[in-house]
Amino acid sequence: MPKLKSADEKGIVLNAHSALLLLAAVIVARGTSFMMSKQLLSTLEPINLIALRFLLAFTILFLLFHKRVVPEVRRNPKIILASVILGGTYFLCMVAELNAMKYTDSSTCAFLENSAIVIVPIAEAILLRRLPERIIMISAAVTFCGIGFIVLKGGSMGFGKGEILAMVSALLYTAAIIIGNRFSRRYDSFCLGVIYVGAIAAMGLVASFMTGTTRLPCTGYEWMLLILLAVVCSCFGFTFQPVAQEYLSSETAGITAALNPLTAAILGSALLGETFGVRGIIGAVLILAGIVIPNVVSHLKTRSSKE
Repeated sequence: MPKLKSADEKGIVLNAHSALLLLAAVIVARGTSFMMSKQLLSTLEPINLIALRFLLAFTILFLLFHKRVVPEVRRNPKIILASVILGGTYFLCMVAELNAMKYTDSSTCAFLENSAIVIVPIAEAILLRRLPERIIMISAAVTFCGIGFIVLKGGSMGFGKGEILAMVSALLYTAAIIIGNRFSRRYDSFCLGVIYVGAIAAMGLVASFMTGTTRLPCTGYEWMLLILLAVVCSCFGFTFQPVAQEYLSSETAGITAALNPLTAAILGSALLGETFGVRGIIGAVLILAGIVIPNVVSHLKTRSSKE
């Protein structure tokens, strides 16, 4: 097992305020990906989109930062395996996410997938073989009530393909968050972010060629969306999230994560004409409450104990 890195081995060093601003920007940037991906899925297959998006992102990142990444790999080769594990988890998460958006709204997918923020502490409790805190259990109950309202917003009963795939994506996102938190404390978080973007690209390319879905965008608008996805959501969003999370508590990260589905919902409504309806709005509010409330309670407890 790799040792935790020392202070002098850290790459980018931030204070808590800067890290919070960076994480908020990252979360908002990644929230825009749902809207852009939804539009590209009308002409590109999910695996092909993953391959193109992350190949372009990794090419940009490697050209800009290879002088930092290559020496880090030579110094600590185990970062490659860590990046493959983390990248593989995110790859599966994105396959489920993009396939979900073929059958449901981008905003619905965003809210369901980000329920992972509530699932994480429950999963951590299971891994540590202890009961979750009461507030976590209440939060989970509120969140899953919200999921129920989201699923039933159109009046139909039960999960459809899109909702099932979005929940699979949420479980994989849960795994990615837990794995990423552990690895970001053992390795250079920035280099880890760059290399696992490359791992996602490699897996996407292999899968795309194997399934015969490889093709390039045909129009200027498709290329614009792809470049925005690669630069804003992948280069910036995926690479800098581990950097920001390294300097923040899980509670703070959890509260900030609520910006992701909010961003997706606003853009989905404004640009894609997606509507929630009364049930959908109730579900969205409950999911956001489930994400935010336990983290606020934990933050207040920590603050009062210090006083």
